[in-house]
Amino acid sequence: MHEFHGGCHCGNLVIDYTTPTAAADTSVRACQCSCCRKHDARSVSNPAGRLAITVHDENLLERYRFGLRVTDYLICRKCGVYVSAYMARGDEAYANVMVNALDARELFPEPAPLVLDGEDENGKWQRRRRQWTPATLRIQAP
Repeated sequence: MHEFHGGCHCGNLVIDYTTPTAAADTSVRACQCSCCRKHDARSVSNPAGRLAITVHDENLLERYRFGLRVTDYLICRKCGVYVSAYMARGDEAYANVMVNALDARELFPEPAPLVLDGEDENGKWQRRRRQWTPATLRIQAP
């Protein structure tokens, strides 16, 4: 397994991503939605991996939503870094990782454009269950 660490610039949001795929062999995606294009987002995920997102100060976590409003785009309110898109239903949660938020971002290849226009909520959930990484979001107690 390959382990990657990262997070936002100020350290409030921390990412620990474990995947069976080496960085150089990873398929990096560049979603073409307006939000991802404005953030120059490059995302990765692997359904055989694990993603732990730790939040040190919940007051500095922005859960931005747009479109169908079913996904939390996790952004630090203090430093402005977008670290992950996170979708949960019941006890299940899946997320991707923003390569730009990883410490070893230079190891990942250039992204391929990805257009996902026209998906409904169920379609998004099914695709993300198949393609995104099982995730946990941990809020640290103050």
